[in-house]
Amino acid sequence: MADSPPLLDTPSAWRPALEAARAGGTLFLVGATDSGKSTLAALLASEAHAAGRKTAVVDADIGQSSIGPPACIGMAGVHSNIRSLDALRADASDFVGASSPKGHLLQCAASISAMAAAARREADTVIVDTTGLIAGPFARAFKGAKVRLLDPDVVIALQLEDEVEHLVAPYRRRSRPHVVRLPVSRAAKERSREDRAARRQRKFAAYFAEGRELELDWEKAPIENSVWTSGEPLPGHIRAYAEECVACEVLYAERRADGVFLVTDGPSDTTGLRRLSDSFDATARTVDVAALESLLVGLLGERGETLALALLESVDFRRRRLALLTPLSGSERVHGIRLGSMQVARDGTQMRCHSPGTLV
Repeated sequence: MADSPPLLDTPSAWRPALEAARAGGTLFLVGATDSGKSTLAALLASEAHAAGRKTAVVDADIGQSSIGPPACIGMAGVHSNIRSLDALRADASDFVGASSPKGHLLQCAASISAMAAAARREADTVIVDTTGLIAGPFARAFKGAKVRLLDPDVVIALQLEDEVEHLVAPYRRRSRPHVVRLPVSRAAKERSREDRAARRQRKFAAYFAEGRELELDWEKAPIENSVWTSGEPLPGHIRAYAEECVACEVLYAERRADGVFLVTDGPSDTTGLRRLSDSFDATARTVDVAALESLLVGLLGERGETLALALLESVDFRRRRLALLTPLSGSERVHGIRLGSMQVARDGTQMRCHSPGTLV
C-alpha cells in the first residue's frame, strides 16, 4: 500500500474530510472560487488511494478544468499519490460547451451525472470537485440538483465564514448526505479573472496544438443543440425569396413542422424575418454564419460519449460538409456533433461566448 502524502499546510480542521475519504463513497466539494477545492480534492484522492481504495476524481469545474480541456466535465482514476489534479490524465470527459454553468445548468448536470456514473463503475471512492459558483438562487438550484443527481455520501463545505451555508443547510436534519464544514486554508491563493482566462487559453492551446484537419459529412454526424440539419432543405427559389425578406445572402435554408431555419451571411433584417414567418405561417429563425466560425464543438461516439473536441473551421453548405480542427485521428468513430457556445481561436483565445439558444 502506498504511503500517505505529506500533509503540508493542511489545517487540522480538515482531518474529518480525510477520514471521510478513507471511509470511501462519494464526496462532493462545495466552495467559492480560489477557496482551495481542487487542492483539497487532490489531497482527499491521495488519502483514499493510500487507504487502499479504488479512487476516481470528477472535475466539474468547467471554467478552470484540471482533468481534460475546459468546457468539459472530466473524470480520471487515481493510481498514485498526487499533489494536484493537474497530475491526472482524463480517462473520460463529457462536453458541456461553455466555460460557465450560467445558462447551461441542464448540460452541466447531465455531464456531471454521466461522469460520476463512469467513475463509480471503476471506483468505490469518488471525489467530485465543483465550480466556485456559490451565490444566489441559481447556485442553490444548481448545487441542489447535483446533490440530488449524485446522491453523495458526504458534502464537504469549504468556507471563510458562512458563505456556503445556504447550500448545505437543507441537509442538516437528513441522514445523508453527511455535511463536513471546513475552514479555507491560509495557503489558498486568489487568482484574478485575467489569470483564469489565461489558464483557459493555455489549456485550449495545448489541446489543439496537435490538431489536424478533419472533414465530416453532417448527414453521417447529426448535430446536437440546434435545429440545423433536422429539417428538409428548401429549394433555390424559396431561398431566393428568403434572401429578399431578410436582406442578406442565405447560405442554407431548411423547413420543419415548427418553422424555417436559415444560415445567413450577415445579420438578418428583423422586419423581413417577421414577413418571412408570416409567409410560412411558422417561426423563421436565422444564424449568422460568422457565429459558426471557430465554434467549439464536441465529437460524439455511437453512444453519445465525447470522443474529442474540435473547432469548426468552415462549412460547405452545398456539399453538406464541415471542416474541423481536432486532435482526433479519423472520422470513423464520429456519430454526432454537439455544438458549444464558445468561439475559440487556434491559439486558445476565447473570441466570443453565445447566450444559450443563440444558435437555435
